[in-house]
Amino acid sequence: MTEHTVHFVNEDVTFTMSEESNDSILDAAEKHGLDPSYQCRMGHCGICAVRIEGDVEQEDAMMLTPSEKEEGYVLTCVATPRSDLKVYTDETP
Repeated sequence: MTEHTVHFVNEDVTFTMSEESNDSILDAAEKHGLDPSYQCRMGHCGICAVRIEGDVEQEDAMMLTPSEKEEGYVLTCVATPRSDLKVYTDETP
């Protein structure tokens, strides 16, 4: 089982996520008592976009431009970690 540490920098909350769980970063954040912004939970609205440091898998991030993705922005509702992450909720595209 591969686990990654996820650190929400602005909230100073850290937890681990398993790649095998298939939870999104948004789902895991809520399970750990955080209340991140979101609306659709499908990658269509862009409300949950934040900047990260690390690698994620996100299939349905249609609301992000290629340059936003290159700058490290992800949609937490459809992103799952593939490395340890730092999440910056005060930085949106």
